[in-house]
Amino acid sequence: MDYSLIERKDIPNEYKWDIDTIYGNEESLLKDVEVLRGMIEEIKKFKGSFKNGAKFLYECLSLRDDAGRLCDKITVYCFMKRDEDNNNTKGQELADLGERVSVEYNSATAFIYPEILELEDGTIDRYFKEVQELKLYEHELEDLIRQKKHVLSDKEEELLSKTAEMAQGFENIFKMLSFADLKFDKIVDSNGKEYELTNNNYSQYIVSKDRELRKNAFKSLHNGFMKYKNTYGAMLSSKVKSDVFYATVRGFKSALEGALFSDNIDVSLYNRLIEIVSENIPSLDELMRLKKRELKVDELHLYDLYVPIVESVDMEVKYDEGKQMVKEGLKVLGDEYLKILDEAFNNKWIDVYSNKGKYSGAYSWGAFDTKPYILLNYNERLDDVLTLSHELGHSIHSYFSRKTQPYVYSNYTIFCAEVASTTNEVLMYFYLMDKLKGEARRYIISEFMELIRTTYFRQVLFAEFELITHTMSEKGEPLNGERLSEIWRNLYNKYYGKECVIDDEISIEWARIPHFYDGYYVYKYATGLSAGISIAKSILEDRKNVDRYLNFLKSGGSKYSLDLLKDAGVDMLSGKPIRDTAEVLKYLIKECHIGEM
Repeated sequence: MDYSLIERKDIPNEYKWDIDTIYGNEESLLKDVEVLRGMIEEIKKFKGSFKNGAKFLYECLSLRDDAGRLCDKITVYCFMKRDEDNNNTKGQELADLGERVSVEYNSATAFIYPEILELEDGTIDRYFKEVQELKLYEHELEDLIRQKKHVLSDKEEELLSKTAEMAQGFENIFKMLSFADLKFDKIVDSNGKEYELTNNNYSQYIVSKDRELRKNAFKSLHNGFMKYKNTYGAMLSSKVKSDVFYATVRGFKSALEGALFSDNIDVSLYNRLIEIVSENIPSLDELMRLKKRELKVDELHLYDLYVPIVESVDMEVKYDEGKQMVKEGLKVLGDEYLKILDEAFNNKWIDVYSNKGKYSGAYSWGAFDTKPYILLNYNERLDDVLTLSHELGHSIHSYFSRKTQPYVYSNYTIFCAEVASTTNEVLMYFYLMDKLKGEARRYIISEFMELIRTTYFRQVLFAEFELITHTMSEKGEPLNGERLSEIWRNLYNKYYGKECVIDDEISIEWARIPHFYDGYYVYKYATGLSAGISIAKSILEDRKNVDRYLNFLKSGGSKYSLDLLKDAGVDMLSGKPIRDTAEVLKYLIKECHIGEM
């Protein structure tokens, strides 16, 4: 059934989340908005008071948390009501309200960190002794003080803050040019049928079984970007320069150090990631040989990379069956985890099916005082089961963190965000490999291998590009469209050159990657996958590792990310998790060959 054509009112209630229990009516919502605004006014009264004693700091942080909890509850409800049905104008009005409330809260609390940093050295340690309750914020405050040496004077900080909008301009220009102004030549398939190509629908053509269609899509898309090579080069070069500028004025040795500093991650992890993945390119070569053989092509081109080597299995999985598969696949995590799974399934955490106007894709979201809800668009396919397990990983991580940690540490970092979801997904891959037979099993293996190729090798190729370009800028070497294209092509030769034809058009691909306007972010995809695979492997090898993994899920943001992962048995600095991922790929390639016999 195509649920995307169904009105939301016609979806059975048992398949809808119960977010209306957060606010039963608009009156109760608006009442909380007024309560929050009153709290915001009280927070503002603490401006300039922290130097007067520990009592003022503690009361301000405590009130900030209370207001933050309420603000989260309001905004989560408002945005999720819109996502249920974007055609409903009331939902858009609520989302606008949620946005305004969030801005009001963030603006009102913006003074807190700068004023804490203005306190004389040693003041916070003295305050801990004066007010014992303030110890709740010890990790938060110690982390803030760690950053103090990179905070400038008030006048300099004010000046920098006024440049932020200009720096953001590079990304805004990128989006307007790429998604509004840039047009592509029409493409044809092997039968001569013509298609419109856009940035958004490119992904459906590049996986087409029609090789002529995907080749033409590849060429048209990249040739479209090539027309503006100099413009994109100027934009990205300027963005890299701004990254270097902000890092330099804050006293960091490099833009990389500045980018990793907030997560307290040493640059050695970034460099080691590139080093280890580079050492394992022979495994990628082997995967490319397998793909070339399965696709039965004389030459493997870059427009062939996204075509599945095993066609999607026409295997219908009803939602109730999918739930049972998830429970079976994740039962290795123990009774405590399964109990929360049951709560998710039975207590209306999940909005299951599509309906007209519903937000596409899937996500996990919630607040400290709500359930950790999940939005799905379940289409009764095997892939949807994996998506369900992935989002449940996020939601159960949130559930444990919120149940165990105080509000201030209830959110986990972006660095850790994909670990729980990836662990679930990997456990499901191994479970399905054990459960399924024949082509269905080979399909699951092929999807697992593609996850590693795109999240491990591809994202590290991106990460290496960022390191090269930022390092060049720091040395004063010029960056332009031509130079960026040369660097990009060299990296493709490094990663794919042994087994693939490196098509000329790929040299401009850097121009279409939006993540490059959020410097040094993409490496987290590879580290998150590696950590998830390492944890899943350790649990499957020894059930005793479940407890320390659950402790990780319950730790929220109470420690630095690398320390939390180390407690879970994952030492990212050792490089072992990164190597584990390469070993899993070797195993999958072998299993894919066995499946043919």
